Amino acid sequence: MLLTELKQKLDSFPQVKLLWGATPIVRAKNLSKETGVELYIKRDDLTGLALGGNKTRKLEFIMGEALEKGCDTVITAGAVHSNHALQTAAAAKKLGLDAVLVLRGKEENKGNLLMDRIINAEVRIYDVETSRELKDYMEEIAEELAERGKKPLIIPVGGSNPTGVLGYLRAAAEIVGQSNSMGLEFDYVVTPTSSGGTQTGILLGLKLLEPKIKALGIGVGDPREELLDDVGRLIKETAEILNVDEGIVSRDELEACTIDGYGFGGYGTVVREVIDLIKYIAGQEGFYLDPVYTGKGFYGLMDMIRKQVIPPGSKVLFVHTGGLGGIFQYEDIIAGML
Repeated sequence: MLLTELKQKLDSFPQVKLLWGATPIVRAKNLSKETGVELYIKRDDLTGLALGGNKTRKLEFIMGEALEKGCDTVITAGAVHSNHALQTAAAAKKLGLDAVLVLRGKEENKGNLLMDRIINAEVRIYDVETSRELKDYMEEIAEELAERGKKPLIIPVGGSNPTGVLGYLRAAAEIVGQSNSMGLEFDYVVTPTSSGGTQTGILLGLKLLEPKIKALGIGVGDPREELLDDVGRLIKETAEILNVDEGIVSRDELEACTIDGYGFGGYGTVVREVIDLIKYIAGQEGFYLDPVYTGKGFYGLMDMIRKQVIPPGSKVLFVHTGGLGGIFQYEDIIAGML
């Protein structure tokens, strides 16, 4: 598919403007010298909404859908450190909508949870093990609001539905356009992956535009089969609304490009190996990773480079999906590891 054709398809969907503009691609000079690969960072932590991050791209389309449907409230879910929840609240307030955040974890005023309260989002916290278990609570809240005459829209965890995936199809198009302008031909584009929307958009977008680029998603601790099923479903459903052949990404291809083994005990775990890496990368390149998503994703990337799964001399783009608030959500744990 031509770049202009994909852009035209994306422009046909309802959307709002939330990003400041195209996020920069910067060369990690010191790490490139150290690792023997040409390493670049796509700074999607600099999207400009709240503390920044990848969810802003998804929300441009999700909030566009909410406004088109005449909704006055959005409901979404996640852990108390959820970057998606914070950015959803910020987008809603910016657009004059109410936001209800259905969260799991310990109730304490720090990190993203503190930011949620500063922006005056309605926060409800439940004692459950996984964010998937919050779906029933979101539906109950939606019914409650509807009975009061409100018109809510439920947004899934991570904004990972076909509408949200459109945001990372646009990111894939942006990467291709930027790499062309910079005279770069990437061999790999690497993202952390959890709820699957970002991985789906990058994988599907690059398959349509530049199939020679390998799009790798590094899992951050979710069960592998659940992640594969989620991404497979999102590919199919997104391809349908775009009117393209969902068979362009096979299950075998999806399994090969979904990298497991860097969750360190499961989603949301904070471990010394990742904190040590965050410290090192900050000292080498002057930017911060987070302990839940990008730190684990980058750890996996560095390990694959060390093991030469990614060969020397490769041109690699790592998509920094944000998550700075996670450092402050877990500041006590992290401080004990410094």
